[in-house]
Amino acid sequence: MEEKSRSDPISLLSLPPEIQSKICSCLAQSFEQSALNAVLRTCKQLYEIALPHSVSFYQNKSYRIDDCGSCSRARNVQFLRYILIQRPELSRYVKTVIFGSFSPDSPKFEHPRDTAHPDDTKSTKAEVGVFRETIQRKLGQFGLERFPWYDSWVGEWLDGLAQGTTDAQVTLILLICPNIGTLLFERPRGAPVFIRFLFVVGLLSNAIPGGHYPEMPSSVPLWNVQDVYHEANIVDVHYNDFAAHAQPLFFLPRLRFYECNVVFGGDGDPQGLTLLKPRSSPIEEIVLRATVVSGPVLLAMLKACKALKKLEYVHLCTRTAYRGVNPQQLEEALLLHADTLENLFVNFNDLRDKRWEWEGHTDRLYMGTRFSQLHSLKRLTISMQAITGILAGPPDTNTNSPQMPLRVEEAPSLIECLPESLEYLKILACGEEIQEKAAELLRTVEKQQRFTKLTYIGFFFNRWLMESEVDLRCGSPNVQLDIRYLDREEYSDGLPPLAPKSGFGGVRNQISRIYGADARQQYLMRRGL
Repeated sequence: MEEKSRSDPISLLSLPPEIQSKICSCLAQSFEQSALNAVLRTCKQLYEIALPHSVSFYQNKSYRIDDCGSCSRARNVQFLRYILIQRPELSRYVKTVIFGSFSPDSPKFEHPRDTAHPDDTKSTKAEVGVFRETIQRKLGQFGLERFPWYDSWVGEWLDGLAQGTTDAQVTLILLICPNIGTLLFERPRGAPVFIRFLFVVGLLSNAIPGGHYPEMPSSVPLWNVQDVYHEANIVDVHYNDFAAHAQPLFFLPRLRFYECNVVFGGDGDPQGLTLLKPRSSPIEEIVLRATVVSGPVLLAMLKACKALKKLEYVHLCTRTAYRGVNPQQLEEALLLHADTLENLFVNFNDLRDKRWEWEGHTDRLYMGTRFSQLHSLKRLTISMQAITGILAGPPDTNTNSPQMPLRVEEAPSLIECLPESLEYLKILACGEEIQEKAAELLRTVEKQQRFTKLTYIGFFFNRWLMESEVDLRCGSPNVQLDIRYLDREEYSDGLPPLAPKSGFGGVRNQISRIYGADARQQYLMRRGL
């Protein structure tokens, strides 16, 4: 009997409720909605357990990277009808929302589903009445009617809901779901209702700590958001208004992780980011990939963080975006978090001509010795030029640009500028001339004179720029020395991969959390993250 009981299969119904709930959560997180729907139809017991998970992940985007990334208006209408009118008690279970690009002019970027079913894209007059009552009830408690723009904004919002615009629909979903923890969205095209909504969220979130509304903090929209990701999906159409969207998000009281891809921060103006109060944001991790932001923009972002633990900055060079923060501007910004910064990944894309004014400004090519003051830093991945002032080889140049220097003689040695707290060090885009500085560091580590916490040191050389392999050794048994020689294709693994040209004539963002989950995961795995 005992042997038979061991071989009997365990049914889903026989599992404890907490295990059943965990299984449903996994199905929801993997977007296996069809499988979750099957569980809902099984029996009453599993229906009750699976129902909250059926709305926990809401995504509305195109499923092909060349479909313009538009939201489906019909999908939004269906979701609003369900969680606001039919089963309003379920709105509190919505935890993750993912939106493709949304716009007040949705028909211009029509989702295939809406083209096939145009009658499903608009709400009824009665439903718009419920929307009106909901907006007025939820926002009325904050006294926003005293602002001159309030009535016209709500009117525009309601008009958009009646017409079925994704701008208005997305904004209402964000308003009525109080426990959203993760928000992912593609750069909106215009979207005045959503942009004003972000302004309101920032206004209210900023007011709470001041005591204006101490009795109702949980009523503030997006109050529970901890993870925000937004992007431009087309690389050649830069996210040049990202600061206007990021500024109110930085006010969110529980936000810990912020990522923006294909950021374009202009040549210096930090825009609304200057309104952020120093040390006011709880953000601990910032990731900016395929990015061109100026020193003032990055400084404004980092100033706003209370205690930053991780920063990733990957510079993008395109025909229209060459400038960006330089190493010493980055160093200045990082020193604001010398007591807390633990993980830093920086790739300035050294092999591309960024069209800076190199002549007379060689100090802008590398960080200085103040970098060693980051005494909490444990993991560092950085390119050779930024840390040593040495370039592996000549970059791609433009005949109208001065030649970048290959070596800055007054730049510090590695042991002068690296923090003693480092446990992991990887230097990318190396050339032969780093050997002297690298050997000095390895001798110091081997003799245990300094950097006693280092357990990994990696030098990744650009093979196609070298005449021979280097001779670097470390006799310390506690240190893994990783010497690699990368081809051009492997070198690009430190930079976001790009998909083919899109229908708009631009290059797609292939590491998108919204559209490119598989490519993104492969990219991070190649980088060892």
